[in-house]
Amino acid sequence: MGFQQFISETNIGYVGGISVACKEEELEISIGIKDEQYVHVQVKSKQGHEWLFTAVYASPNEQKRRGLWEKLKIIAGTINISWLVAGDFNDIAFAKEKKGGSIVSVRKCKIFRDNMEECNLTNMQTKGPYYTWRGPIYHGGQRIYERLDRAISNEAWRLMFTEAHVKVLTRVDFSDHHPIMIMLHYSKYETYNKPFRFEKCMDGGT
Repeated sequence: MGFQQFISETNIGYVGGISVACKEEELEISIGIKDEQYVHVQVKSKQGHEWLFTAVYASPNEQKRRGLWEKLKIIAGTINISWLVAGDFNDIAFAKEKKGGSIVSVRKCKIFRDNMEECNLTNMQTKGPYYTWRGPIYHGGQRIYERLDRAISNEAWRLMFTEAHVKVLTRVDFSDHHPIMIMLHYSKYETYNKPFRFEKCMDGGT
């Protein structure tokens, strides 16, 4: 695919796995922290922009997800530049982000929002399909849909890329997730006319 730089966290069986890649003529990435649930890197562009990116693939296990957020809070406490976090959080922020299945836990939604707030992160504007994950048929009835994948950023990152937004792309047959694409500008004539992307190595579902 033309990428020269790769930083990966290996999957465990059929679960997990994160890969961050870039083209050297556009960006340079350097590893900060590698963890089972995230890869944290420093990004430098040829235009002189510098920011931090954390690719997340949160565990379906609630206790492990709590551990992920504790680590992200530690990272947040050390950051004084632009920061973008994106991926599969295996969690939702509001009851409306789930359709079908059992009743949503309002308490868990609030915990998710509180975690984002403690890290000084807020949701980015999103275009495309609302739900990013298609689950199983619930008790032989309605299929479950949830918005598990998202991009969140701090204020400094939003000020650096004021037109940035997320596009939720069409789901492909081999995955139960919609891929997301982070567009740094609306216009193709901007300096950053190409999207910033990352992929999970494998899809463990939820």
